[in-house]
Amino acid sequence: MHISTIATAALAGNEDFSGKTAVVIDVLRASSVIVTALSNGAKSVVPTVDIDEAFSLYNRHPQNSLLCGERDTLKINGFHLGNSPLEYTAGVISGKDLILCTSNGTIALRACQGATRIYIASFLNLDTVARQLAVENAAVMIVCSGTNGKFSLDDGLCAGMLIDAISKHNNVALCDLSQALFGLARVNQQPLERALQDCYHIGYLRTKGFSGDIDYCLRVNISECLPFWQHDRLRS
Repeated sequence: MHISTIATAALAGNEDFSGKTAVVIDVLRASSVIVTALSNGAKSVVPTVDIDEAFSLYNRHPQNSLLCGERDTLKINGFHLGNSPLEYTAGVISGKDLILCTSNGTIALRACQGATRIYIASFLNLDTVARQLAVENAAVMIVCSGTNGKFSLDDGLCAGMLIDAISKHNNVALCDLSQALFGLARVNQQPLERALQDCYHIGYLRTKGFSGDIDYCLRVNISECLPFWQHDRLRS
């Protein structure tokens, strides 16, 4: 089973996903939001690449939709929800179609539309995704969304842990970046909070007041949600 890893959403746009399964990771915070929202009863999540597209989609179907997302970590003006998974409670989003626009994660998602299948992974649902990929036993391309065009350690460690979990079920052949992240996950014996304490993105989110989001997003295997791409949106 071959596993490639792409370091950022921007780089994903240069890749050929045909015939492969794509897994998008944006730990802080889009993939954690998607897993949480679908776990709490959202009907679907529709990723968009810019604010105008999000408003256009919402204006077509405003009755059962919510505008969700961020720019520079903060909720976009005119949107109902930001990019904090703690906002996505069942009472707020159950039965709703969520139109999501974020700085990195939704761009990564849209970049891999040519894939045979697309899944969303985070620390929250790591083992569930790993088991599905192991059963399918197909070539996988993991997309680390990154932060503003740069590699982000939180996504990288999550990718490495996902590869590690898959390797417990299947033999894996890895690209160089996959090997490096697999090795990082294997040698890391620290709690995630300590392993990622110097991660730039985590530090930046703390300065913006999102410490609660960080604590939540670094929880491992608390959800069995498996978000998958169907037509133009994510479902579970």
